[in-house]
Amino acid sequence: MKTKGRILFYNLQTGQGKLILDTKEKLDFSVDVWDDFEVGPEANLLVECDIEGDVLKSIVVPSVTKETVKENFQAENDVISTEECTAKYSVAQTLQSYFSHIEDVIGEPPEIINTKAQLDYFLSKRFLLTAYNNLRGLDPSLYEHKEIKKKLNIIEDLQKAYNSITEKDDIPDLAFEMIFLRVQPEYVQYQKAREKCLNGIPILTRIINSLEPEIKRGEENLKSINDNRIKPKLKEKLKKIRGRYVDAIHERACLTEELADMKNIKAIYKEKYFHEFEKELSILHVKYKDMLSRILNYKAYDLDISIWKNAGRSKPIQEFFRDAGIKGDYSTKTFLRYYLDTLDKDKLKDEQAELFKLLEYLEKTT
Repeated sequence: MKTKGRILFYNLQTGQGKLILDTKEKLDFSVDVWDDFEVGPEANLLVECDIEGDVLKSIVVPSVTKETVKENFQAENDVISTEECTAKYSVAQTLQSYFSHIEDVIGEPPEIINTKAQLDYFLSKRFLLTAYNNLRGLDPSLYEHKEIKKKLNIIEDLQKAYNSITEKDDIPDLAFEMIFLRVQPEYVQYQKAREKCLNGIPILTRIINSLEPEIKRGEENLKSINDNRIKPKLKEKLKKIRGRYVDAIHERACLTEELADMKNIKAIYKEKYFHEFEKELSILHVKYKDMLSRILNYKAYDLDISIWKNAGRSKPIQEFFRDAGIKGDYSTKTFLRYYLDTLDKDKLKDEQAELFKLLEYLEKTT
């Protein structure tokens, strides 16, 4: 006899539960009799029961119920309410926190960015370091010069700060993720929960798929064996396999439901905050990039002066200039002229060709 009912409760750990039939009769059941391969048992689920005499033989979930559950999940997630989710930290707070390390690196009063003492850092940095390395080769005492090393370290920090702005801020979506989203506790929690579901569902699906043929083989063996000594052992083994199978189905259904019910915090936050974030980031991007460029130009000038001031006092370097026939003051411009004269103009590499632009720049500005 087939009849309908509803599960009152189900214990996932023990595999035992209780249901109530349409006739108001209450029955205990175990996972042994659960014969639905798509849905696991859980409280309030409508089921169809196959009863022979007073014995419950099989429980399945009606197709209509399965479709209704799917439709309800879909309906609940069709609309995202942005009013219910508010970021803990504002756009202004996250940007202030992000750019605070830039402020720390800048450190000095901003008046230096307007000084006329400037050397184009990005145009000169390669040769400036080449010249310094060559000079250190001539006079090893320059290796441990504290003043120059300190200036080099400051420039390195400024360069890293400049790069950090360029790498993230030139791609607003990436910047929004890195600067705004990842500091929001609700978003972090959402990402962890989502990853748990996305990782767990495929694993459980593989388990379910591997257990299905085992169950079928066990059922076929049980039907073909009449030996009452062996049959109880086969039944017990099949019961355990079914238990694992139903537990996996139930757990997968829970994860699927959890994923379906999850608010897409990333989409909600992006809709609410991205436009403001992109606008403010663009303003700060220009501000700090320009400021760092100007400071780097000043620091390059300052380093250049320091290198050649110390080089001009070095006897080994003085002797080298004299022996090489280098005429002029001790400066990057003088050394660059000498360096370019040693190159084969027909076999210049791209970076060497750039040095002629640097020489032209130096001759105009110094």
